[in-house]
Amino acid sequence: MLLRNFLRNLPSFQYLSETDVDHVAAAMRVDDYPDGHVFIYQGRLNKDMFLLLDGEVKASHYGDGGRYYTLKVLQPGEIFGLPSLSQGKPALTSCHAIGRVKVASLPFSAYMLLYQPDSDIGCRFQHVIASQLARDLHDRHDALRKLLAQVYGDGGTQGA
Repeated sequence: MLLRNFLRNLPSFQYLSETDVDHVAAAMRVDDYPDGHVFIYQGRLNKDMFLLLDGEVKASHYGDGGRYYTLKVLQPGEIFGLPSLSQGKPALTSCHAIGRVKVASLPFSAYMLLYQPDSDIGCRFQHVIASQLARDLHDRHDALRKLLAQVYGDGGTQGA
């Protein structure tokens, strides 16, 4: 699989030029990981942006009292690790492989170079990041609604 072709087919990368996609692909590293590999640890600073190429990754949260919550099962084409990376704060979730996975990673240094707003590629790359963060926010809203429905029943969450 050519990473460049994979990126070109993602909706959020459609605004990047061919050269931009080449630069992003060149900055990323593609690796295979075993079942259970932890990409992001809750409570620790994340140092990479990840793109799932093949397989599934589970995003989960360990809450107070040791309760474990699955927030989402990521599918190929989804970017993860952005909130901690973008904010420079410890991650609120853990992400680990479900079965064998293939993941492309972008180190923090390359992420920061691509993210610079004073360049053409920076503006377009920020669109990619903003698109993924909007999807993440939507997914977290859905997860919260489901959790509230479990706790309180379906009443009261219809307007949430």
